Amino acid sequence: MFGFFRKRIHEPLAKQRADLAQYPPEFRRLMVNGHDCDTVPGSSGPFGSLPNPIPVNGARGEIKYLGKLRGRSGSALFFHRICSTSSPVCEHSIDVYETVCMDGTQWATLYFDMYHPRRSNLAPDGFTLMPFDRQLKMDLPFAYGVNGLVSNFPHGLPDAIVKLYGKIPGATFARRAQEQLDRYEFRRPGTGE
Repeated sequence: MFGFFRKRIHEPLAKQRADLAQYPPEFRRLMVNGHDCDTVPGSSGPFGSLPNPIPVNGARGEIKYLGKLRGRSGSALFFHRICSTSSPVCEHSIDVYETVCMDGTQWATLYFDMYHPRRSNLAPDGFTLMPFDRQLKMDLPFAYGVNGLVSNFPHGLPDAIVKLYGKIPGATFARRAQEQLDRYEFRRPGTGE
């Protein structure tokens, strides 16, 4: 019904576009000229897969998106970027993230196309996106993950979080991450790890 009562998922578009100012001009130009979309044109298959990557606005957009994603249990995610690769529907490389819910459940691999002016309002099957926090008035630019490879994921995350985000707010996020890592068991499905 006109989307009138729909909750906004992300911060306003002007704020999302303002995030692009942190990137070098040539990179920023690619994102500004990207598709303003919830799904990449020409994509197919499950949302968040290689042939249907999640459109976001740069590396910061990946972190903000993943920071709002919740699993079936309602739990936030631990995540790290494992590599970049190519997709049949994208002109540029896409990023590949390994994720696991902070309660040790629901491992997933998600693919992101970061050459867009805003973040998608859709969530992959089995996930939801937290609505925009009107009191905070922004989407946090940090979460329980990093945009680099973490050996011994997710157990190596606390140190990687502090390294990426600095002592403040990194130490707070790292402490909370460690509490979850101590509380739950984390084993990749089918690997015994």
